[in-house]
Amino acid sequence: MLGWEFPPFMSGGLGVHCENLSKKLVAEGVEVDFFLPQNACRIESGGVKLVPVYYSEKHASMNASTADPYYKLRQEMSFVASKKDFLRPLRGKPAGKVDRYNARVARKIALRHARKPYDLVHVHGRFNLGAAVMAKHLTGLPFVWTVHSTAFDEAVEAKVDDWQYNFERVGGREADRIIAVSKRTKSQLNSRFGLKSKKISVIYNGIDAKRFASGRSARHLRSEVLFHGRLTNQKGPKYFLLAARDYLSRFSHRARFVMSGKGHLGDNLERFSRELRINRSVSFPGFIPERRLPAVYSESDVFVLPSVSEPFGITVLEAAAAGVPAVISKTCGVGEVLKSCLKVDYWDVSAMADKVHDLLTDDGLYNRLSERSRAAANRLSWDRIAGETAGVYAGV
Repeated sequence: MLGWEFPPFMSGGLGVHCENLSKKLVAEGVEVDFFLPQNACRIESGGVKLVPVYYSEKHASMNASTADPYYKLRQEMSFVASKKDFLRPLRGKPAGKVDRYNARVARKIALRHARKPYDLVHVHGRFNLGAAVMAKHLTGLPFVWTVHSTAFDEAVEAKVDDWQYNFERVGGREADRIIAVSKRTKSQLNSRFGLKSKKISVIYNGIDAKRFASGRSARHLRSEVLFHGRLTNQKGPKYFLLAARDYLSRFSHRARFVMSGKGHLGDNLERFSRELRINRSVSFPGFIPERRLPAVYSESDVFVLPSVSEPFGITVLEAAAAGVPAVISKTCGVGEVLKSCLKVDYWDVSAMADKVHDLLTDDGLYNRLSERSRAAANRLSWDRIAGETAGVYAGV
């Protein structure tokens, strides 16, 4: 298995997915070697054999408090237009830092495969696609690619990044099977990348529901509204703040808005809250370590994720497992399996504020959606996701 993050060396839902899926596969008897960039984090692997590979001094020195797995990756990629571009680093041709890293991974896979054969390679995200293609070239091993997000998702309201798009386009053609985390993502792979439906399976993200079911105490006055996620344009944090302003200007019911997470927009968003004159009602606690997340959800009353383009949205599942109803944008893939969410257009901040007010003030609606959210989250266990993934492996 190839991934760019593994908790606590992580950025978001991809790391959560990699950790839980690989640990569950190991529990079911699958031997998993997980290749990732070398870092200074102390990682509890749960039986997964971690294989750190040198990437850069910067990455090697990152720990749980400073981890940014994607530091400067965009600048360190080479342009890919065809399979031969992926294979060029194996021939000693000059290449970007990402390509050289992937060549080291591929060669290490080939050496290990010669000693004890692997059955397949499973790659997560786009940045290790080169390693998967090179490993396939060196060993003949098939590879499965899980698509957690595409270049179109991350471009959001801007022009798509050609470098990242071509990584995915070429890598998708070379992959033997593809796993999409939602029907929305599968549709994108069909329409925007020209990939055939027959080799794409939809497997939703999972949740360790018991971890978040900490027993929220009944509240007579609900008031805490939470945004938790990467502070990037894709997640729509500015729309959360605009909805907060709309709410505070129209409703007398007291509300406190919390924006947790890290990302390149952090300082800008705090400045924006001051410009909107809502900074006294909005807090920015920063990055929340995994161990503290259950408590953060249990202290919240409503969860909001106004993503501009969201393949899934694993944080919504975490909130659901804690019994916290959510308001999400219509572009969130998690809405395909979590029918209890209230949905709005990401840009419609007035409707978003209305939905938040409904949940904070309507006991019947709140309790009904809270119970439905818990029930849906309980059905999406990592055991189930691991079983479905093993089924894809069997078909390769």
